[in-house]
Amino acid sequence: MLEPKDDLRHRLAPGPHARESLFYNVLLPDEGLMIFVYTWVDAESRAGHLFAVVGDNDERLAFSAVDGVPVGDRDFDDWAVDGMWLRHTDLLRTASLGFAGPAGGSADGAAGGSAGAEVSLHATFTGTHEAFDYARNEDGCPAFIADNRFEQSAHVTGELVLGGRRIPFDTTGHRDHSWGTRDWDTLQDWKWVSAQAGDGLSLNVMQLHARGETTRHGYVYRDGALAAVVDVRTSAEYDENWWQTGLRMTVRDDAGRQTELTARRYALLRFDAGERLALHEAGCTGTIDDRPALIHFEAGWDRSYAESQARRLSGGT
Repeated sequence: MLEPKDDLRHRLAPGPHARESLFYNVLLPDEGLMIFVYTWVDAESRAGHLFAVVGDNDERLAFSAVDGVPVGDRDFDDWAVDGMWLRHTDLLRTASLGFAGPAGGSADGAAGGSAGAEVSLHATFTGTHEAFDYARNEDGCPAFIADNRFEQSAHVTGELVLGGRRIPFDTTGHRDHSWGTRDWDTLQDWKWVSAQAGDGLSLNVMQLHARGETTRHGYVYRDGALAAVVDVRTSAEYDENWWQTGLRMTVRDDAGRQTELTARRYALLRFDAGERLALHEAGCTGTIDDRPALIHFEAGWDRSYAESQARRLSGGT
């Protein structure tokens, strides 16, 4: 059972995989943009962030990534890591966040922001339902990804300024918060999806393969009722880079409901995690039960596997 204090920092057991992390997204398909905000802290109070504004094919219009920044006992009601700030003002319901700094270049060879360009973001996330923690799923929250983790769809307002261009937004989005252990290299592969068709219909799904087992996590929110995911069926499509281009997904929840989702990519960010994993983050448009939706479709892969599939799709061996 979540408590308001779970929206603040937790005491982490010492160890190489100890980690607390928070994620927020804003999808702006009419602008061809996805905003990705991720911050974390370890048991030694060393923090980091990854902030990106991307178009398609890992086009990084703004990108900043730092790690190992000392933060002492600073908490998430007054968080700051090298240009990125966060305020959890109404615990488990409202979060304000922002970033200001150079647009930056690319860490992976894709086009970066214009030289000398600045980027700033401010956004307020207001949950459209109670936060849902993976401990409520039949498969629970696997200990190698977190002691616990919660997910929440949100209404999001704010403004992005990129190279002097002002882009106000009033839309939907998603946030999550996990704490405990994050042992990236125990994971084999996974799909993680957040989607909203307005404030009243949304879902989060994680289909995870690890240690030879498949587990399913997340929720469906519709008709004012939040229900745990019990089964997921997916069929994804990929391009020659082994970057996902589309998805069809059927979800059953413990209220006996079946929900259908379709997605088509318009933006993509790729980055590495751990010793061997790659994360492919796709901003998508699509539908939930035929209602227009904003969808974030993350796929995690062993890098060597993803590279081998890309070679095959490109005509190699």
